[in-house]
Amino acid sequence: MGMNTTLVAALFAASATQPLPDHLVIPDGQSTVTCPSVEAAQTMLTQHYRVAPAPNNYDIDTQRFFEGLRTTGCSQDSADRTGDVVIQSVVQRTNFTTASGTERYVLYRGINRANGKPLIGIVSEDGNNSFARTELAQFMVGRGVDGWLDARGNNPESLIFYRCETAAQASAVVAAMAGMESSQTKAFKAKLNKQLSGQKCRPAQDRYFVTALRGEAGNQCGEECYIALTALEALDRSGISVGLVYDSSLM
Repeated sequence: MGMNTTLVAALFAASATQPLPDHLVIPDGQSTVTCPSVEAAQTMLTQHYRVAPAPNNYDIDTQRFFEGLRTTGCSQDSADRTGDVVIQSVVQRTNFTTASGTERYVLYRGINRANGKPLIGIVSEDGNNSFARTELAQFMVGRGVDGWLDARGNNPESLIFYRCETAAQASAVVAAMAGMESSQTKAFKAKLNKQLSGQKCRPAQDRYFVTALRGEAGNQCGEECYIALTALEALDRSGISVGLVYDSSLM
């Protein structure tokens, strides 16, 4: 028992020099492992987090990971976790080099925000820092890079992507298309072209940094086909505020 107390004290002393992550809150949707003790978490992190062998070395070796959960008593996204977790201190940091780069993991002490209960856990620091925490950030996942949408080389016949002089004009175009979800796609696009022309919007041809969502209207264009017409407020590369009309469907 004395050895455990000494070890925990040493770990606390070490954690005093560990900087906190950029984001202290682990949102409900971000995966984290929780453990019954610091020792169990250390065993899990140092012995059971390993990069998978090539050619699958883009992620952690899942077989070894789940084996670790069984032997340490740790749990991934356990039922004991309710909602967000707040990181209070970092006990240990470990970097893993995968085929796509380096990923940092932290062993932390925190609390369950919903009930105030303390917990010990492990989380991908990089994954948690980049987790989409706002509606706009969630919208950009899979659609752009670092907040930018790229229209360079875009063919207006294959993707709806237009620049309007103002966000209000883009919003007006999309608002006018509301209620046409079940309309024939030909009629939908004919009305859309008329609205774009009326608001003096033209095909986008550059990169745009998206700053706000301004509305959406849709059209069911076929089986596994949906037009998610979205009005956006954005900045062009010269810093001028513009509006965008963009088909944001990922289908």
